Amino acid sequence: MAGAFTLLACSGINDSWEVKGGGYIKYKVNDGESHTIELGPDDVEIPFIRNSHHYLYVKTQLEESSRGDQIAFMVNNPKLGNNAPVQEYSWFSMEFSEQGRIFAENSTVHIDQKDDSTWTADLELYTADCRNGHCIDTLPKLKITGRFRYWIPEEYR
Repeated sequence: MAGAFTLLACSGINDSWEVKGGGYIKYKVNDGESHTIELGPDDVEIPFIRNSHHYLYVKTQLEESSRGDQIAFMVNNPKLGNNAPVQEYSWFSMEFSEQGRIFAENSTVHIDQKDDSTWTADLELYTADCRNGHCIDTLPKLKITGRFRYWIPEEYR
């Protein structure tokens, strides 16, 4: 009986993010409440994994956010340390609002791990405030701080 229990207890062990790929972005807006958006294996493009790209691209899915937030950012030729997001492909939408561009000149994606299994980074991103139905440049920028963590699917390592 103990053998059957052990077998059942371990039955889902290979169903984890580390094997299937995925991760999360945990973030705060203007030092407010912490939120998490789950990332699936297709929400992140890692350089040279299933592609010949030189960039890291992350785009969360709207249905993964309980409050209607969505974020996308791209880093060209990502390296360990501070990276600036590519402004044309980086944006944030808060509570189902319009997408506000992330300002590359003020923002950083600090990558502290990038290898064949895991990528992690601290995020400090500044974006236009678009919560009033349209983006208003005269409003103070929203500050998004957080943590990005992604596991590359086992078959692509």
